[in-house]
Amino acid sequence: MVEAMKEILLNLIVWTLLVILGSALLILASRKSEEPERKRAMIPAYVLVLTMGYFLGWATSSKKLPLAFAVFVSGAVLLWLYYRHLEKKGHVLEDERTLRIEEIASRRTLQVAMIVLAFTTIYLSIAQVEKPELRPAFKLTSGLLAILLLLHWGLINYYSRRM
Repeated sequence: MVEAMKEILLNLIVWTLLVILGSALLILASRKSEEPERKRAMIPAYVLVLTMGYFLGWATSSKKLPLAFAVFVSGAVLLWLYYRHLEKKGHVLEDERTLRIEEIASRRTLQVAMIVLAFTTIYLSIAQVEKPELRPAFKLTSGLLAILLLLHWGLINYYSRRM
């Protein structure tokens, strides 16, 4: 019981430090930003995401799957409500510039993920011969790579017809 309390206390301290550090960084970044109010408005969202992570970690480590899903769904709803509140107050959360930045970042993220998955699949295709316990990992990475490729090509075809 004492060990569990120590672990909870340590996790709470780490969470608190992350909240303080992240909030301080956002405040500092907002001072040097063109849009300081927008950066400061993100602090509650940042705290909410960290809180979700804390409780998701606790729920999954405690093997409480329904609670983990409840935390995820409630956090997503709270974030959505908070962003709607910001939009009603007049904050511009998305404009052409931010959409373009997100588009470029998404493209690069997809490219990096596909390259990493491809290298991992190549490695596991050879390593699974010597170590059969790696076969499920090989199937998972090759399946994820195939799904990403098909989804990417499908979305390219969809948007090329739509736009």
